[in-house]
Amino acid sequence: MAVHCNSAGRHPGGWYERRVVGKTPVVKTYKKGKKTYKKTTWVYQYENVWVENKARGTETYIWAVGKNDDKVNSMTKSNDYTGEIDSTSTLTLPDPSDPTEKARMLIYTQNYFRKSLSLADMVQTEFTNQGRVNRGVKQRNDKGIWVLQATAMPSILIEIGFISNKEEEEYLVSQAGQAEIVKNIVSAFVKYKERLELKSAPTTEDTPAKAF
Repeated sequence: MAVHCNSAGRHPGGWYERRVVGKTPVVKTYKKGKKTYKKTTWVYQYENVWVENKARGTETYIWAVGKNDDKVNSMTKSNDYTGEIDSTSTLTLPDPSDPTEKARMLIYTQNYFRKSLSLADMVQTEFTNQGRVNRGVKQRNDKGIWVLQATAMPSILIEIGFISNKEEEEYLVSQAGQAEIVKNIVSAFVKYKERLELKSAPTTEDTPAKAF
């Protein structure tokens, strides 16, 4: 399991957005030896923008189906990837240009998608049980999300709330709120892991009888 926190930058929190409302040309004359030339630069006018944000709740993203090719390509760029049943074994990738290998990686991609959706649903369920607003499991179909589609494994992106919402900001920065968020995510992952282990566990029919 790999956890990447705050992919937007090193520092927590946010920043005030500004928008350009106009620009003024400034022409300057420069002289170099006997030659003179003019250069125009633009001075931009900004205004601070603030709009009350009433949005609240959590949402979890999985990669868009339209980005399946990117997901497959992420596996072709790796020297190896982990097997689905035995996580301790490593399968070396043959030539990725081989049609058979491409088909196999597409199957892996489909499995990763189903597992990502399952984990995302579990995360949202835990948040809902905590009393948070459930904004659902989502996909960003236009540009995609790089940290989701460029990983050769099941992957999700959890949006834990809105710091631009005063009520949610207070919850997110509080120790109690952070403890609940961590508890919800860990609980979802534990249930997800238990479900995978249950599916991969051998049945009584698969277990050879002991000799006495």
